[in-house]
Amino acid sequence: MRLEICVAQVERRLADGGLYFGHGTDNAFDEAVWLALAAIELDAGADQIPWQKTLTDTEQAQVEALLARRIRTRRPLAYLINQAWFAGHEFFVDERVIVPRSHLGEWIVGCFAPWLAGQPIASILDLGTGSGCIAIALAHAFPAARVDASDLSSDALAVAAINTRRHDIVDRVRLLRSNLFTGLAGQRYDLIVCNPPYVSDAIMGGLPDEYSYEPALAFAGGSEGLDFIDSLLREARTHLTDEGTLVVEAGSAKAAVEAAWPQVSFTWLTSLNGESVVFLLGAQELQQYRW
Repeated sequence: MRLEICVAQVERRLADGGLYFGHGTDNAFDEAVWLALAAIELDAGADQIPWQKTLTDTEQAQVEALLARRIRTRRPLAYLINQAWFAGHEFFVDERVIVPRSHLGEWIVGCFAPWLAGQPIASILDLGTGSGCIAIALAHAFPAARVDASDLSSDALAVAAINTRRHDIVDRVRLLRSNLFTGLAGQRYDLIVCNPPYVSDAIMGGLPDEYSYEPALAFAGGSEGLDFIDSLLREARTHLTDEGTLVVEAGSAKAAVEAAWPQVSFTWLTSLNGESVVFLLGAQELQQYRW
């Protein structure tokens, strides 16, 4: 069987399996390609895919076994193969952290241009780092900056440590255990980036099965999805330099953010897919509003 035929068959079975695609892919075809290549130990991130490759019986069996696990368990593929991508980089993931898929990756690659253009960035904080993917991507994008990556979860920090070693960036990304800013007393940054828990209680109750494998701590944002964001906005100013910038992904809580603080002129960044769920605020803007 050629790889292209195998992928087509996997796609059909994934589509018929009642699965949710949102943990590294958003459709059955892309996941089928990723699954098949991972099963036969080929690089899904390669520029060229060997569509005409003939699979051996052993390789076909490997694809079938991985596909069966995905359908039977509904566990995200990223966890089954301990692999995910973010901002063009590959990362190790397991069920101690959420699967990387933040909109922030799109802006990190471009160094948040044009909003930070010309602004010296010497110190960065990734607040709630999880797998470390955002912190590591920031370190790659801003090679002159030191990066702190904090998280409340010691399990998440253990995964982040794996990724800093894999990216050979241990000397530039410092991992810290902190609940919001409690473990960061006296620290100030030119840039704070955060993908906080922002899922409201109502949405949490209706999430697909795939989400049940991810740590709820990284999702649950309270009744309106604002519990973490509210504290973040109240405390961020004291941890930014005078010309510093806060960048936050609000996700499904965007409407709640705008309703809670109608007086604030949030700068919403529009991604390539047309969504505007990431906001930016400068230190001076944070200073002028009463949170």
